[in-house]
Amino acid sequence: MKSCSKLITILVFFSNLIVYSQDTHYWSQQFGTESALMSGAVIGGANDNTMLFYNPGALGFLDNTSISVNANAYRIENISIANALGEKASFNSKQLGSVPLLAGGMIDTKNEDWKIAYGFMAPVNFDFKAIARRDGNFDIIATDESPGLEELVGESSITNKLSEILVAFGVAHRFNDNWSFGVSNLITVRSHTFNRNYSAYVFMNDVNSTLVGGNLSQNIDYYNVRYAAKLGLSYQKGNWKTGLTITTPSISFMGIGTVASNIAARNLKLIDDERISGVATDRQAELKTTYKSPFSISGGVNYNNDKSKIGIAFQYYASIDVYDIMDVAPNTFVRPASLAPELTSDDFMRAQAAAKDVFNMAVGYEYMLKNDLSLYLSGRSDLTYFDKRLNESNGIKATISDWNLYHFASGITLKKQKSQLSLGLLYSTGVTNNYEQKGSLNNPAEGNLLQGSRTITKASYNSLGFLLGYTFYFKKFELQND
Repeated sequence: MKSCSKLITILVFFSNLIVYSQDTHYWSQQFGTESALMSGAVIGGANDNTMLFYNPGALGFLDNTSISVNANAYRIENISIANALGEKASFNSKQLGSVPLLAGGMIDTKNEDWKIAYGFMAPVNFDFKAIARRDGNFDIIATDESPGLEELVGESSITNKLSEILVAFGVAHRFNDNWSFGVSNLITVRSHTFNRNYSAYVFMNDVNSTLVGGNLSQNIDYYNVRYAAKLGLSYQKGNWKTGLTITTPSISFMGIGTVASNIAARNLKLIDDERISGVATDRQAELKTTYKSPFSISGGVNYNNDKSKIGIAFQYYASIDVYDIMDVAPNTFVRPASLAPELTSDDFMRAQAAAKDVFNMAVGYEYMLKNDLSLYLSGRSDLTYFDKRLNESNGIKATISDWNLYHFASGITLKKQKSQLSLGLLYSTGVTNNYEQKGSLNNPAEGNLLQGSRTITKASYNSLGFLLGYTFYFKKFELQND
């Protein structure tokens, strides 16, 4: 063969098929009861051990010797991608499930100036399943080979499941009545399974009804364990509480993954005017994995009076350059190898990640209806960290959502001497009318049969949830309203 440019084009297209998800966000989940109802606007301080995550420095001001916090969110999620494969062929994913927001407690140190806390959280819990299909008659192949309209059948399906479990252990020291400093050790276990299948077939109008087209199968399955430290400083005086935290970039210290891809072309004009068939396939297992969390800094102010509390918080996340999650070896990819020996697995099976910098804000308000009953209302931004540089490279892209989310929470907390019960409603929404969609078959032609066309479409996300949380205070602790 003298040239394989068209084959390269088709392989590049298949390797860049879009995966739809909303998992490129840092603030999708909040933890604990009061903290979730305040949308995380508690960096200045709160009366439970969620400070382990939000600001370990504020742990030093807790007047208890032990706290147990348990909270869960039950949600219905809906994600819609208009015209994913073409007109009236959309992706729609609806999921119902529960998310454990926090389970944790504190250890009695016998010293009021030192506090130790632990907790288990789920910062990411995402499940997307969808399928789109397109069929009809189109003028695709040249008339001299296939007169009239050809029958086209196209289908695409995605399964994308991502979860993270965060284990935290924190220590804080209160220097005096106003200042406290703490450090939380954060260990995150990330698990990601992704599967994509795509096919596009055309039947020629000849005596043999010749089949023209191809299909793709992509698979990623990996886990990774990483560590980061959060340093927190808290200053509290009178009705005011302020906090500042710094979180280090993560260190990835273990993880294993598998990646596989299979591309098949049938009777396509890949080179010149000759119709050929071939496959590109490989599977690599037991690969070392790397996943990164960025440097971040957060701050917040909380003001309390006799009847109400208000909190404001922000967090900045730094960017992360493009990197490989797994190191894929440059094995032979195209079969027969003589078709394109220069194309290797590492070009088309690499799984990459990156992040642009993000600045999020949260505002929360609590109003005391009675001495033991409070009403909450809050909201926060949750901007995507998706880096569009990932669109420029080959490989398997399992997380490329690019819309911003906004979260709102409202609920009540019933406080007793040694416990409190929280109930709340959680609503999240996000939409974009400028979603870059590749692979549309609205106007199929043999030149773009496998590539599809590039279009701009609409993507939206909506979630409605119910929060149930319970906090129990052991020993010496008396609820304070300031």
